[in-house]
Amino acid sequence: MARKIWLFYAIATVAAGLVLLALYVNAYDDYDIGDRLRGVGRFARRAMTLLSFPLGPSVGLLADEPLERAFGCGDPNEPCAFFVHWNTRFAALVAQIGLLRWAVARGR
Repeated sequence: MARKIWLFYAIATVAAGLVLLALYVNAYDDYDIGDRLRGVGRFARRAMTLLSFPLGPSVGLLADEPLERAFGCGDPNEPCAFFVHWNTRFAALVAQIGLLRWAVARGR
């Protein structure tokens, strides 16, 4: 039963993370960072933080700022900052799925 729950969680969270990325990419406009993109970005950042809880926010606190500086991201509304945020949360989500898998296998 625990394996089925883990598998459902893994598929659902990865799919939701990819859907959030697709929403942002579809709202992206090469010419301007408009209100629509800012709104979708805020929504996607919040949703990705909730989706990757509990590891995502803590990894983000440690990794977001240095990565944003390394990539030269200025404003948190810029696409660069969004992609850094999304990638750190997605990496935390994948690590969390791996840890849960390990816990399920160990609990057998």
